[in-house]
Amino acid sequence: MPPAVSLVLPAFNEVENLEDAVAQARGPLAAIDPGWELLIVDDGSTDGTGPLADRIAAADPHVRVVHHAENRGKGVALRSGVAAARSPVVGWTDADLPFDMEALARAHARLVETDADLVAGIRTNREQYSLRRRVLSGGYNALVRALLGVPLDDVGFALKLMRRATFERAALQSDGGFIDAELMAWAHRQGLTIERVGVTFTPRVRGTSTMAEPASVAGILRDLVLFRLGRLRPRRPARIPRETPA
Repeated sequence: MPPAVSLVLPAFNEVENLEDAVAQARGPLAAIDPGWELLIVDDGSTDGTGPLADRIAAADPHVRVVHHAENRGKGVALRSGVAAARSPVVGWTDADLPFDMEALARAHARLVETDADLVAGIRTNREQYSLRRRVLSGGYNALVRALLGVPLDDVGFALKLMRRATFERAALQSDGGFIDAELMAWAHRQGLTIERVGVTFTPRVRGTSTMAEPASVAGILRDLVLFRLGRLRPRRPARIPRETPA
């Protein structure tokens, strides 16, 4: 039998966080289905994330690893992970432990109980962000509402759970961090049912985030504008990733 749920964990230079992220996800995923699976997507890391992911997978049959030879971006990593997933329900989050993983079980329960098309996390304590991050996050959400007409907040937060068929219908195009907002905008335009679950945000304590770097912010804004114009396409042709055998 295929697992009931697959969690995709994109990881770029997350050697300091990866082991804890997998350890914290095990319990909530097992509460959903004893046959759960977790797919680590090593997105061209250079800090030892790839070998560590392979060691975790070698010790745990629930964990599999997809490797990108070079860093290709969060959007590409998510598409690679979902393509390798075996379950009818897929979700994703980041490897830097942005929330208590118990929210995964709550999100799955909401998906089942409401028969929603998509469940997305929303932070309940964004005041813990630095002033710079609050300005960036608030401005980004305002742009998404204004340009894309999405009447939702916190569209970019890294907790999404949906049926695999919904993800495949979306045919998401962003290679980078815009992919979360792209999914939410597409779902809103399609009139899909979107449920939210509140989560307590936990600031990164190890490693370095790249999402707030100027190049990442510029890429997200570029994809937002291209999506608004109906011209968003992957920047590079898709490649078949290398997967560590289960």
